[in-house]
Amino acid sequence: MTLTQLRYLVALGAEGSIRAAARSLGLAQATVTQGLGELQAGTGVMLLERRGRGVQFTAAGKELLEQARSIVGQVGRAQENLERHRQAGAERRLAVGVTPWVGQTLLAPVVSAFRKALPHVGLEFVDGFAALTYPRLREGTLDLMIGRIGPAHTMQGLQAEALFRYEMTVVARAQHPQAHARSLAQLLQSDWILSHGQLENESVMQDLFGKHGLTPPHERIQLAHSGWLALSLMKRVDMLSFWPWPLLETENFNGDFIALNLQERFAHHEVGIVRRAHESASHAAALFIDLFRQQVRQAALSTDPAWKRFFYTLDWLPGEN
Repeated sequence: MTLTQLRYLVALGAEGSIRAAARSLGLAQATVTQGLGELQAGTGVMLLERRGRGVQFTAAGKELLEQARSIVGQVGRAQENLERHRQAGAERRLAVGVTPWVGQTLLAPVVSAFRKALPHVGLEFVDGFAALTYPRLREGTLDLMIGRIGPAHTMQGLQAEALFRYEMTVVARAQHPQAHARSLAQLLQSDWILSHGQLENESVMQDLFGKHGLTPPHERIQLAHSGWLALSLMKRVDMLSFWPWPLLETENFNGDFIALNLQERFAHHEVGIVRRAHESASHAAALFIDLFRQQVRQAALSTDPAWKRFFYTLDWLPGEN
């Protein structure tokens, strides 16, 4: 098993066909076909099977593909790090996932301080939904995430440091027909738009409906992997959602949306810093994390009414950061 063969496998997984994989790699199709054949022969396990004119991954192939993505990502990251050392040790890019309510409140001062300290490092921000960011963290295309810490079964290969604990709440636009509902049972015939991945679906449905003795209205539930898209729809369509309480206190949303005063109480979740397991943070990542911790501490201890109201919606965990 060689790194080249694993790169062929990753390209096949991304492109869907050997021809497209070869094109993306700038190689002849025969070269990629031979490399994949050698990989399969070397492992002694059926990784790919022909279906019609194409190939599909077997169960073993899918498992190896996930490992190959991680390996290729790590090697790519190592090569980038070496290149940075060749260029006087200067990091050039830091990719950070940020959950929406953190981005709306605590992020701006951190970015300003970081840019002053490391002006040569470009920042790339990604919506901090676990379904999108966790795979990128494992692959090495994302350096860290400040967002929700998922259930244990979603955290494979990752490590987390909890910073906040908050409660979830059902949210609607102020003019929603069910704005005055007092129980979840009254909302089962309403449309919902939620933001979570398939791995989290069972736990979200349990938190929102199951633990209250209700069957989730799956036919009424839509998914959006973009916070802005979900919000835009909710402003114009009578949809309900399930939000962290702190998001309601951000300046862009306060007043447009309301938390429904339901008799049910919902689960608490934790937000923190999520990174790859067993890996030290780069200099740029460590600085960003340190600046973020400083901003959290400063805001949490502030006497400003806006900050006091914001922190009333969550529990800061100062002993853990």
